[in-house]
Amino acid sequence: MLVTKHKLIALVVLVLVATGGFAQENQNEYTTIFNKKKDKRTVHGGYGSFGYGYTQIDGKDAILFNLKGAWVIDHSIALGFAGYGFFNNLQKTSNPDDYYLAGGYGGFYFEPIIFSNSPVHLTVPILIGGGGVSTVPSNYWNNFDFYDNSYDAFFVFEPGVEIEFNVVRFFRLAVGGTYRFTNGVLLETPLNGPVDVKALDGFNVYLQLKFGKF
Repeated sequence: MLVTKHKLIALVVLVLVATGGFAQENQNEYTTIFNKKKDKRTVHGGYGSFGYGYTQIDGKDAILFNLKGAWVIDHSIALGFAGYGFFNNLQKTSNPDDYYLAGGYGGFYFEPIIFSNSPVHLTVPILIGGGGVSTVPSNYWNNFDFYDNSYDAFFVFEPGVEIEFNVVRFFRLAVGGTYRFTNGVLLETPLNGPVDVKALDGFNVYLQLKFGKF
């Protein structure tokens, strides 16, 4: 009877050890949309990405595009750099007095990844950096000497949230939204007066394509 109890205790201990090892192994696994089988992942990785989006600059519709590169730590945090470009001359105009804004910004990129093991999960991208912007007359390409452009530099802080999809092992697709905070811009147009100091502040929505080891 005593031998039987010892065997039972040994069996329970063995099951607990095996279960703990399996759970620990699962922490380093993830799933994808088209591959439900869990795959082991490395602790460290990285990715490069590009994206296109919509925003408003100075109250006008604008295109926003970006490039990002990041180091992924333990599937849960990405650290890197990002650069953005924008312009808001999407609406055709025949008025030579009109102008548009074009510029770019970039900086340090920090991205917590929530439940990255799930095929669909959240990330919280945060950008801190700076940039520059210029006023451009609507007929700039027809008359380069129309007037001297007005330039200014700015600080930017841009937090947001993404819904990210593990499509396949090396590719993730994200749909996101951010809000761009700046310290304001001082720009002048000779025919329209000063540009709104908060012309660059606003919401962005975008599609991001990420390639790498996550």
